[in-house]
Amino acid sequence: MKHLIYFFLLFSTVVFSQNYDYAIEEAPKKILPVLPTVNNQLEEIAYFSAYLLPVAQKANLQKALDTYGAVRLEKGDYSGVKVVMHSNQSLYGHISTNNITSIMIAAGSSNVRIESLKPARDSALEINFQSGVVISNCTFKTLRGAHITATNSMLENNTFIDINGQIQFDCSTSGYFRNNKIIKQQSGSSDVLVMKGNRTTPSYGNVTLHSNYLGTERNTTDIDNLEDMTLIGTDAETYWGLNREMLHVNNVDKVKLMITNGNISYESGFPFSSIDANEVYSISNNGGSTTTDKLALRTNLLSFNSTKDVNRGDGAVSGFFAKQYVEQVDRDVFKHFKYNGVEQITTITDPNAVYKLSNSILGTQRTPWTRPNWETIPDPLGSTWATDRKGKTDSTAYIQNLINTNGVAELPEGIFYISSTLNIVNDGTHGIMGKGTGKTVICGLTDDFPLISVTSGDFGGIVLGYMTLQGGNKGIYESNPPMMISFQSIKYISFRNQAVGMHFKELFGIDNNFFENLAFTNCTTGILQESYPSLPNPNDLNGSTYMDKNVFYNCQFINCSVGMNLHSIRASNLNAWIDCKFDGGIKASDMSGETVIFANCDFTHYTGNYTIYANGLNLLSCNFYNNSNVNANLYSIGNQIEGCNFLDNIPLSDPVDGNPVVNMVFNSTITGRAFVPQDPVSYRNSNSLFVNSNLLSNPTFSKLLVTAVNDVPTVLLKGTPNPYPQFLVNQ
Repeated sequence: MKHLIYFFLLFSTVVFSQNYDYAIEEAPKKILPVLPTVNNQLEEIAYFSAYLLPVAQKANLQKALDTYGAVRLEKGDYSGVKVVMHSNQSLYGHISTNNITSIMIAAGSSNVRIESLKPARDSALEINFQSGVVISNCTFKTLRGAHITATNSMLENNTFIDINGQIQFDCSTSGYFRNNKIIKQQSGSSDVLVMKGNRTTPSYGNVTLHSNYLGTERNTTDIDNLEDMTLIGTDAETYWGLNREMLHVNNVDKVKLMITNGNISYESGFPFSSIDANEVYSISNNGGSTTTDKLALRTNLLSFNSTKDVNRGDGAVSGFFAKQYVEQVDRDVFKHFKYNGVEQITTITDPNAVYKLSNSILGTQRTPWTRPNWETIPDPLGSTWATDRKGKTDSTAYIQNLINTNGVAELPEGIFYISSTLNIVNDGTHGIMGKGTGKTVICGLTDDFPLISVTSGDFGGIVLGYMTLQGGNKGIYESNPPMMISFQSIKYISFRNQAVGMHFKELFGIDNNFFENLAFTNCTTGILQESYPSLPNPNDLNGSTYMDKNVFYNCQFINCSVGMNLHSIRASNLNAWIDCKFDGGIKASDMSGETVIFANCDFTHYTGNYTIYANGLNLLSCNFYNNSNVNANLYSIGNQIEGCNFLDNIPLSDPVDGNPVVNMVFNSTITGRAFVPQDPVSYRNSNSLFVNSNLLSNPTFSKLLVTAVNDVPTVLLKGTPNPYPQFLVNQ
C-alpha cells in the first residue's frame, strides 16, 4: 500500500510540475495556473503579507491589528467597527473599498498606514488623531467620505493622498501640524480644509497639491495663525460661501499660491480669496477671475501671471504690491511688471524696492520633497512571452464567469491566457483583482483584441488592481458616448507590449479619478484619449471625452513611443501627474488640456522633436536629463515652471504654430537656450520671465528678475540667483 501511495504522489507531482498553465476540472472550471517566480512591488508585498480578516470576523479587527500589526479586509461591509491604531500598524481595505465606522490614531504613533476605506451608509468615515505625543510618518490613502480631525494634536511628516472629505486640524490652543502633505483632496461639504495653529508651538511646512472643492455651497477653507501655508492647484466650482471666502487665510506669515482656478457665485457677496499675511508669493492666482480679492494692508504681494487686482480696504497700506501680468494685443504678447503701480521697464535701482523684492524672491531655502524611488517593474513572463503563449489553455470563460457571478473576479497567483475580450460594467462594483503585478498575469493569446473592455454602464468606474496585462492590442478599452468615468481608483496595473495601454474613446468624460502605480512598458501609446472628431450637436457634449481633475500618482511610462496622447473637444482642466517617471520614447505626452500639472517627475531619454506637447504646462520640481530632442524640451503656448532642472543642452521651448509663447520660470536651471525666438511664420512676439533662475547658455542674464521679448532680455532686478524649489518643500 505504501508503494501505491508513493506512486500516486510521484505521478501527481510529475503532472503538475510540467510546463502546463492550468489543470482544469469539470464545470465549474477551477483554474490552477503555473505560478510566476517574479516578486511583486514593495507595497504589494506589504498588502498581501497582511493578515486577511474575513468580514464575518469584523468584531475581531482590533484584536487582529494588535496581534498581527498589518490587516487587510476582504470585500464586504465592516461598518460598526471602531479601532485604535498604534505605531507600525496597517489597515488595508479591499480595492473596492470597505465600509468602516471610525479609527483613532493613538498619540505617539508613527508609521501607521490606512488605505481604501469608506464610511458606513449615511455617515462619515471618522479618523481622529489623539492629542499628546507627536504622530508622525503616517500614510492615509484613498479614503472616501472621510472626516479627518485633530484637536490640539501634534502631527509631523504625514501624507494624505486621494482624500474625499474633510481635513480639519484645530491646534489653536496647543499642539501643531508640520510638514504634512495633502495630495488630491476633493469634497463638496463644508469646512473642507481647516488648519488652525497657535504661536507657542507653531505650525508650518504643510502643502496641499490638487484640491477640488466641488459644488461647495458652504464655507470651504479656514487657515489661521500659521507660520506658512502652500496651496497648489486649487479649484472651486459653484462656490457660495455663508460667511467667508473660498480661500480664507488669516494671520499667516507667508502664503504661497500656485494655480488657483474656478469660480464663485457672484451673488454670494464674497471674493474668491481673503488673505491676511505678512507675505504672499502668488503664481497664476486666477480663481474667481472677475472678482477682486481681499488683501491685508500689511501684506507684501509678489504676484505673477494674474490679471486680478486686490482690495486693501481702508487705511494706510504698508505692504508692497509687485505684479507681473500678460497683455495680449492682436495676438502679440506683452509682459508688464509693476511695483506699487509703477511700470518697471529698466533695471530697478531704488534701494528699498531692490531690498524688498530680493528678499521676497529668494525666500528661505527649505528641504525639497524627496525624489520618488521608482521600482523596477516586474516582468513575470520574460522576454520570450510572445512565443511561450502559443498553444496555452484559454481562460476567457473562466474569468468572465467570475466577473458575472461575483462582481469582482479575484484571481489567484498565476498566468491566465485569454483569446477574447473580458467585459466589465462601468458601475463601480465590477472588475478584476489579482495578487500583484509580479504574480498575476492576464495575457492575450493574440494581439488583435482588447484584453478588457468597458462599454456598458453609465456613471462610475471599474475595480481593477494588482496584475500585469500583457499582449492584446489594448490593455483597457473604454468606449460609450454617454459614459462618465468618475471617482475610480485603479492601482498597481502593469501594461506591457500593447499598441495602447489604456484607451478612452468617445466617452462623455473622465472626471475626478485616481490612478495609482500604473506602469506602461513597451507600448506604442501608454494612454490614448480619443473624442469625436466633431460633435454632431455642439450643445451635446457626449463624445467629447474631456478629462478633469484626475491624478496619476507614482506612475511609470517606460519605452513607450508616446507616453500619453490626450486630446478632447471640451476643455480639460487640473489633471496632474505626481511622482511619475517618463523614460524612453519619442515624446512623453501630447495633450490639449489646460491647467496640466507635472509635479516631482523625471523625463529622460526622449528623442523626438519635443518631450512634451501641450496647450499649457505647470511644472514643479521636475527634472529633464539624458534627452536628445531635435528642437526643444517643450512645445506649449504657456509654461509655468518652478524648481525644475533642464540639464540637457536643448532649448527650453519654441514658437507654437504661429502662436506667441509665454514662459514663466522660477527657481530653476536651464542648460540650453532659454529665450523663445520670434515666430518665423506669423512674426508674433513671445515673452519670457525668469525669476531666481540660472540660464547657463546666457550667463549674463542669470539674475534675480529678467524679462524677454523674443530673444531680447531686460534685467529688472540684479543679484545672483540661487535657484532651489520653493513650493514642493518641507521646513
